[in-house]
Amino acid sequence: MASPWVEDEEPTDWEGPAAADDDGQTGTPLPYVDPEVAAELAGEGPPVWMGTRWREIEAEHQWEAWNTLRRWVDWFVAEYRLVTSVVPPCWYKHSDLTAELYAAMCMEYKVWEEQAPGLGPMMMWHPHVEMLTARLRRMVDEAGCAKIGRHKEPEAYGDRPAFTLDYDEDDFTAWAGTTREQDTLERPTTGVQYVRARVVDGDGGQVAVSNPVGLAASRQPEDVAVVLEMSSSTPSAPRLAVSVADSRDDLSVEWESSPDGHIWGTLGDEQQPEDSSEEERR
Repeated sequence: MASPWVEDEEPTDWEGPAAADDDGQTGTPLPYVDPEVAAELAGEGPPVWMGTRWREIEAEHQWEAWNTLRRWVDWFVAEYRLVTSVVPPCWYKHSDLTAELYAAMCMEYKVWEEQAPGLGPMMMWHPHVEMLTARLRRMVDEAGCAKIGRHKEPEAYGDRPAFTLDYDEDDFTAWAGTTREQDTLERPTTGVQYVRARVVDGDGGQVAVSNPVGLAASRQPEDVAVVLEMSSSTPSAPRLAVSVADSRDDLSVEWESSPDGHIWGTLGDEQQPEDSSEEERR
């Protein structure tokens, strides 16, 4: 479409195909933003590290991150009148408390980021504050710092440092290196069919074989059972449900009627249920 602000039909620079950039890539150019405006907008946003996993914050930003988080924690404790059994002075020495508080700081920033009335603070932030303080209280209680009034290092388990797992390395390696696949096979029509899995290498050579598993032919019920029930006894067009206990796919239902329950005849087309009732396979 030609620009309404020019008289000729020649495409303008912004209507024509985008030229390739320094890397040879083409595409629609982004709207122009003055460098000074872009710098100002960037300065108004959160720190570059905020929103990054705490353990992945670059070393050059860690000092700023720790100080920013401390200022936020000080505000959080004062704002919500939290006691040391919820946030102890040594919170920064506990990785679980630090993770919770950092996530809370990011969330609190996010709900107020738009600076406009909304439901985020009431529906997202404040309900989570209550759940957060409950989790913090449990963590602090398990750490034991608040009970003795000072930081308490976690206790080691024998020769292992605290909060480390004593793996059976051979068992883990065998388990992690085990691949699992599933497939669906058809049962034989008669008798029993034995199947097994064979593992081959890249050259087609056999490496291992599995245990055999026997698949028996699908068994059909000797007798077909059918039960008719009244599922809805409405005054107009009552609904019936018929259940046929058989897995054969060549069966169908025909409706019959009787004036006395002894002599039966096929219902006429005008008397057949509108949807042939509800048929249920079991």
